[in-house]
Amino acid sequence: MNTMTDSWGLAARLILDADPELVRIALLSLQVSATACAIGAVIGLLLGAWLAVARFPGHSLLVWLVNTLLALPAVVVGLFVYLLLSRSGPLGELGILFTPSAMVVAQSVLVTPLIAALSRRLVIAALADGGDQLRSLGARPLTVSLLMLAHDRMGVATVVLTAFARAIAEVGAVMIVGGNIAGVTRVMTTSIALETSKGDLALALALGIVLLAVVGVVNGATGLVHFLSSRARRTAPDPKAPSAPPEPVAPGAPAAAAPDPLVVLEDATVRLGSVTALRGVTLTLRRRDRLVVVGANGSGKTTLLRLLHGLVPGTGRCEQLALRPEGRLPRVAMVFQRTFLLNLSVWRNMWIGLWLAGVPANERRERCRHALARVGLLGHIHRPARMLSGGEQQRLGLARAWSQQPDILLLDEPTANLDPNAKSEIESLVEEVAASGVTVVMSTHNLGQAKRLATRVVYLQAGRLVVERPVAHFFDGEALPAEAARFLQGELGWR
Repeated sequence: MNTMTDSWGLAARLILDADPELVRIALLSLQVSATACAIGAVIGLLLGAWLAVARFPGHSLLVWLVNTLLALPAVVVGLFVYLLLSRSGPLGELGILFTPSAMVVAQSVLVTPLIAALSRRLVIAALADGGDQLRSLGARPLTVSLLMLAHDRMGVATVVLTAFARAIAEVGAVMIVGGNIAGVTRVMTTSIALETSKGDLALALALGIVLLAVVGVVNGATGLVHFLSSRARRTAPDPKAPSAPPEPVAPGAPAAAAPDPLVVLEDATVRLGSVTALRGVTLTLRRRDRLVVVGANGSGKTTLLRLLHGLVPGTGRCEQLALRPEGRLPRVAMVFQRTFLLNLSVWRNMWIGLWLAGVPANERRERCRHALARVGLLGHIHRPARMLSGGEQQRLGLARAWSQQPDILLLDEPTANLDPNAKSEIESLVEEVAASGVTVVMSTHNLGQAKRLATRVVYLQAGRLVVERPVAHFFDGEALPAEAARFLQGELGWR
């Protein structure tokens, strides 16, 4: 080869003519790296999901090890796999050294820590957004973690594509365990190194161009994934989309017996790290109660609801009492201030909620249909849940909780940041739930809402229960403690 120009010309001709050797080497590279990436994805995603939620002695050490392996040099991986697969190694009997199978093993070892570490970070970020809400539906920690990976499918796709790009571009591991045997284990990176050392620049350049094109396609696919994800987040829901009004449903028959206690708190205290979020709360929650909890931000309203649901541990007595005459503990469901919805359709969000709650398979379809009809979303079952308006998302969250047929429904500021029409819709649904015999506990800043919906009102300040009264006595009875009176004076919207 005399000139660089000649080399480029011959390289272009090899590509355009689909030279058989070039094609064979490129296809083997794609096969080995894709197989290794698939194996690494299965192991790495499961490992990352598990590490995100598992807690055991040595957990931090294992996380450190996985993160350290991210920077593991490919030649070290090749040496490690070579020692395992050599005749004197523990896996020597497999006889796969210097075969494509050995190269798959080496690249799998290389990409698995990358996928595990990045997927763990994806899950941890998603858990902060909706982990408690999935746990409130009955999901176990590993189930929550796996659902979060399904939720962030775009992020998972980016992780896997990144791993594939690293696998197909590495040379050290496949050179050591594959031996770069012509027609057997020669891949693009090893061929480029060999042909360059031999002076055959045309084939080396052709392979380099193909490899660059493959990596470019992978990077382009990664960019496309990010674009589609950001576009989906920016797409506003169609304001003209039909929304059927909630089905009128006859209230359930009132309980025959006098209201019985369902949950008893005595001197309940919750500490979150160094912060005491609740201190010495004594409260009895009775059947058919409509208990509204009011107080300023940081007063402990959300923590009280989480304690009633068992999402946070507390000291003192916090006991659920058996229903009478049913003889079972009450079922509890919760709607959070901002409903977390999986990146799936409306129907699948409902179905998964019932699956997590342990509802038998033969009941799920009818419960989904009935609950969605009650909140006016039956016509939207195929829409992406996260594309619903704010009010529709809260209605879906309420339907998901309602479908579990709870005895106690906890609502954490369910109308916060909603427009007046959406607030009115949610209030109507809450009244319907309460009329069916469900005990409702709701936190709110809206005193007018408390006056309309409550039978009892609790005022919290700095984690302490300052006063608890029937709704009429709270607003129009004898003078309230000074702290509660000042709060009412500052919130004039209810007047």
